[in-house]
Amino acid sequence: MSGFSADWLGLRAGADGRARNAALAARLAGHFAERTGGLRIVDLGAGSGNNMAATAPLLGPAQHWVLADADAGLLARARARAPRGATVELQLTDLACGVGALLRPAPDLVTASAFFDLCGAAWIERFADALAVSGAALYTVLSYDGREVWEPAFAGDAAALSAFHADQRRDKGLGPAMGPDAHDHLARCLAARGYRVEEGPSDWALEAPRDAALIAALAEGSAAAVRPALGRAAGDWWTVRKGAARVVIGHKDLLALPPG
Repeated sequence: MSGFSADWLGLRAGADGRARNAALAARLAGHFAERTGGLRIVDLGAGSGNNMAATAPLLGPAQHWVLADADAGLLARARARAPRGATVELQLTDLACGVGALLRPAPDLVTASAFFDLCGAAWIERFADALAVSGAALYTVLSYDGREVWEPAFAGDAAALSAFHADQRRDKGLGPAMGPDAHDHLARCLAARGYRVEEGPSDWALEAPRDAALIAALAEGSAAAVRPALGRAAGDWWTVRKGAARVVIGHKDLLALPPG
């Protein structure tokens, strides 16, 4: 699985924090509120620990985090962000090989952020099987769902978005990625296995100047993907996009509780 830089993860952290669905976060907290023992939590694609830092306050004081990622440098950064009183276990692993070993012993919760849209359909189905066997809950946030609104508008926006979605479906190491279709596929797979699935929007709402650096980075990251679709207009698109005043990027959060 291809990774992301610490700079990119740091740049998006503020937007991620504002976007998380508050109702689902409260539902997660309520689910574990009466748990008297400690919680074992597995974080898939843990990166530099942003998801752990945001999720840990929703859970009880006794937490053991298993942070799984293929980037040792990011995991080292994540360890330094361990919640007070929590223990952290680093798992340097290629998630293309599956998650079965990470779910033994069975965790109470599996979580991930901006992860499942990188996964292929078959990988998601195998994950759902393994999760169901473990009996763990799942809390996943910030899965890209394909919706984008940029202001000001540009004549080539529809073609650019279509090209970007095609690029999203490249294989990132976990099979041909489902991109904007991944969240719905995951929800269906979990419901078919008896999970109680709740969903909610977690859109990025970006505004300049507060989010100007992130807006410019999004435009830069999309430029190579949209250039073939826009041709000579690609340069104009990039100029307009990197200076956008407002941007909405659609995401969804999901909480899936095991049967019973």
